[in-house]
Amino acid sequence: MIVAERNPTLRFNCFLLREGLKDCEKALRVQYRPGSKSEMRKLANSDNAPDGCVAYLRDRTENVPAWARLLAPAFSELEGVLNFSNRLVIFLPVKNRTFAICFGYGSSTLEWSWVEANFGLRFAARRFDSKAMTGVGSRRIDSSARSQWVQIPTNSSISDFEVELDGEFTRKLIGNLSEGVEFPELGAVVATDSVAFKLETDLNRVRDVLGVMLETAETGDVTKDLAFIDSLEPLRAKSEVVKTLERLLTMEFFGDRVRNTQGPAAEGLDVHLLAFAPPDDLSVENIHNFVIYKGEDSQEFEEMSLQSLRAAILSFPGKFGVTSLASMKVQARDSNGAAASIARPLKHWLIFEAGNQDRRYLLTLGKWYALAESYSKKLDEDLAQIEDVTDVLNLRTWDDWGPKKNWEKHFNERAAEGRNDLICLDRHPIYSEGDQIEACDLLHADGYLVHVKKYTGSQTLSHLFSQGFVSAQTLISDAAYRSDFLEAVNSINPALVGVAGSMPPKFVTYAIAFDDQQWLPQDLPTFSKVNLRSFSKRIKLLGSTATLARVQMTFKSKDT
Repeated sequence: MIVAERNPTLRFNCFLLREGLKDCEKALRVQYRPGSKSEMRKLANSDNAPDGCVAYLRDRTENVPAWARLLAPAFSELEGVLNFSNRLVIFLPVKNRTFAICFGYGSSTLEWSWVEANFGLRFAARRFDSKAMTGVGSRRIDSSARSQWVQIPTNSSISDFEVELDGEFTRKLIGNLSEGVEFPELGAVVATDSVAFKLETDLNRVRDVLGVMLETAETGDVTKDLAFIDSLEPLRAKSEVVKTLERLLTMEFFGDRVRNTQGPAAEGLDVHLLAFAPPDDLSVENIHNFVIYKGEDSQEFEEMSLQSLRAAILSFPGKFGVTSLASMKVQARDSNGAAASIARPLKHWLIFEAGNQDRRYLLTLGKWYALAESYSKKLDEDLAQIEDVTDVLNLRTWDDWGPKKNWEKHFNERAAEGRNDLICLDRHPIYSEGDQIEACDLLHADGYLVHVKKYTGSQTLSHLFSQGFVSAQTLISDAAYRSDFLEAVNSINPALVGVAGSMPPKFVTYAIAFDDQQWLPQDLPTFSKVNLRSFSKRIKLLGSTATLARVQMTFKSKDT
């Protein structure tokens, strides 16, 4: 049998450059431009190279690996060990745009302000087969900043990954393309800001494929399962809206230590979220402490929290401005004092969300995004269907602190005082298969299982929404747990046993307390809105109905 000879292939990693770039050398970081300290040299083209194609190479960069340097005192032969790295970038014109195709460490030479963010993911959202995926990486846009990478060796449906992409900042997708598009056999395609695929080593063919990908990303219809990817619109780093947002972030972070910032104020934009969030490529278990650099000065801090980061920064003298978000660098260190991350600008370590009734803006991993108006509008329309039962429950104002560390229980007990239609079950010990599960904080005579939380951020709300769903599900599925619940209700007010025994529970109510004038649910952070919509759908599948109630606090709560 004669086996047909296959042409050699390469994996091409392609970044789309922003429009307006007149000289491709400007897409290289300053130190890699010709004539600079670590210059890349321009390669001569042959007749096989497409018109306008330009390549830059930096070869055999020598580095001493950290392990060789540290172990050399014990093993002297390690003193001569070197790593060699090569960098190649090919600038390829495609349909009035330019792609940077990178090999080796080529991507590290790019000036990221000239890279079109999310291009690979925008293409993936339109042409990936959601039933033929092998990898999903995402980051939650809330104070937990939970990052996850899930891979399944065989082609699988997106639902098999058990990853809720709606409301998550998707960082990476690996999968096969859907049928019906004129692509050659590319195999698994990797989508991030770039798009990577295997193809025969013919740059003319690569140009044709990228041309189709570019047209697809700009005009194709989004796959339903991947729609949220397309709802985050990258903002240009030097746009007026980003300048306004960075002034707002500066004022929120530095407080009274901020210097006067020039430019229009961020009027009408409310801050919904500000949190400390290590970059995705940093392994948390390797962190011993952090160092923040401000010019020649530095400060250390150990706790991975916004408070510790802010305290370390404010120990520097003077005032701070918008430029501080980029000029100050944060680095993680391990227990040996060695770098566990590169030193990144301050804003790369923050998650921030601000907006108004019409528009939401997000900062994550150092990049700014706007939530598409169409998505935001649909989200608010869906949440508007959740009934507000504030007036029905008529919960009292939360006007005092109560016993330390029992302040929520103190409120719930006081809320039920003197009422025949409301009882307090807060922290009443009811168990399901050995695990204590709180059935509800308050039970109302009309069938509302009320779960109460003071709003302190999206993490608190995530716990609240989950708690309401789990308790309802357990009441339905666990007869012993349900019996103990009814016994507890009977011990407090026998008149409510009948409504407590109604299965599935009639209403699951989320009562959220604010010590300001926020509106519910309009002023919740985006991820909390998405989370609320998701859990309300799950509760509906149980046969119950999710409802909301607002509690007004008349004092600023202490940290719990």
